[in-house]
Amino acid sequence: MRLWRSPTLRTAVVYGAGGVGFTGANLILARVLPATEYGLLTLVVALVNLGYSLAPMGVDGVVNRRHLEAGPQLLRRVLLYSFLVALGFAALGALAYEMSYGLVAMILLSVTAGGGLQVASAKLQSEQRYGPSLGLLQSNNLVFLVAALVTVLAGVREAWPALLISTFGWLAGAVWGWSVLLRERHDKPQGDVEFSMGEALSYAGVQATGLILIQLERLVLPHLLPLRDLATFGVLAAIAGSLFRVLQMGTAFTLVPRLRAAPDVRQRRRLVAKEARLVSAVVLLGCAAIWIATPLLERWFLAGKYHLAGSLVLATLVSGVAKVFNAFTKSTAAALADPRELSLLNLLGWISLGVGLAGAVVGARWGLAGVIYGVTAGWLVRAFTALSIAARHLRIPVAEPTAEPATS
Repeated sequence: MRLWRSPTLRTAVVYGAGGVGFTGANLILARVLPATEYGLLTLVVALVNLGYSLAPMGVDGVVNRRHLEAGPQLLRRVLLYSFLVALGFAALGALAYEMSYGLVAMILLSVTAGGGLQVASAKLQSEQRYGPSLGLLQSNNLVFLVAALVTVLAGVREAWPALLISTFGWLAGAVWGWSVLLRERHDKPQGDVEFSMGEALSYAGVQATGLILIQLERLVLPHLLPLRDLATFGVLAAIAGSLFRVLQMGTAFTLVPRLRAAPDVRQRRRLVAKEARLVSAVVLLGCAAIWIATPLLERWFLAGKYHLAGSLVLATLVSGVAKVFNAFTKSTAAALADPRELSLLNLLGWISLGVGLAGAVVGARWGLAGVIYGVTAGWLVRAFTALSIAARHLRIPVAEPTAEPATS
C-alpha cells in the first residue's frame, strides 16, 4: 500500500503498461524480421522518439509551468517549431544513415505530429488531468504493438509497414489531443498567449541532453560496431531496460510539480527522501527479476536468435540504476533552479553528453558492453552535476541570530 500511494510509482505503472506494448512489439518484430531490418527499425524509432520530444523546443515545459491558452496561436507556433526540428532529423536520417525517401518522410511526419502531441499532453498535465495526459503520451506504444501484429499476420519481412502504421498513430494522437483542447478552450479562463522563448530554450536544452543520452547507444552503434549489435541492444533494452525507463518517466512526471508546490525546504527533503526509498526498493527487486528472467526469455521467446550474455545484462542494470539516480537529481534541480541555475544545468548537461559520447567511442573496443558502460559515465556526470545544483535548494537554512540571548 505504501508503494501504491506513491504518485511516482502509480505513474510508473501507467508508463509501464505502455512500455509492455512497446516491449512486446519489439520482441515480436525482433523475432520475425531479419536482423538488419530490425536494426533499421530500431534506428528509425530512436530518431522519432528523440525528435518528437525535442520538437516543441521547450514549449511543453513552459505550458506545464504556466497557464498558457491552448488556442490557434499556440498551435501554429508549436507546429512551426516541430516542423523545423523534424526537418533536421529527417536530414540526419538521409545523410548520416542513408535512409530511403519513404523512411525520411515518415520521420518528418512522425516528429512534427509528435511535437504537437507532446504539447497537448503537457497542457492536460498542467490542468492535473493526468489520465488523458498519460494516455496521449502512451498511445503510440499501443499503435506500435498493433503494427507488430499486422507485420506478423501479413507475413511481411521488412521494417517499413510497421513504421508507416506508427506514423499514422502519431498523427491520430496529435489530432485528437488538439481537437479536445480547442473545443474546450472557450469554457476555461483566458490564459497567457505570450511566453519567454529564452526560458523555453533553457528547458529544451535540459530535456535534450537527457533524451540524447537515452538514445545515444542506438545513434552511435551503427558507426562503432556491426548493425547486428544494434539489433542486440534493441532486444536488450526492451527486456532489461524497460523498468528503469518507466521509473525515469514516472519520476519526471510527478516530482517536479510536487516540489514546486512544497511550502518549505523540510517538506522538499521529506518528499525526495520518501520517493527515493520507495523507488530504490522497486529498483532492487526489479534488478533481481531481470537477472533471472532475461535468460528464460532469450531461450523460450527469442529461440536463441540473440545471445544476451550476463555481462550485457549487468551493464544494462548498472546503466539503469544510473538513469534513475539522474531522474531524481535532474527533476529536483529543474523544479527548484532559478533562471541562472537552469542555464547552468543546461550547460552541464551538454558536457555530460560529451562525456557519454567519448565514453562510448572508447568503450567500443570492448564491444557492446563497453559502449553501454561508456554512455553510463555520461549519466553519472549528469546526475552528480544536477545534484550539486539541487543541494543548494535542499539545505535547511541556518537560523538567524536573535537580538536577545537564548535561555534554557
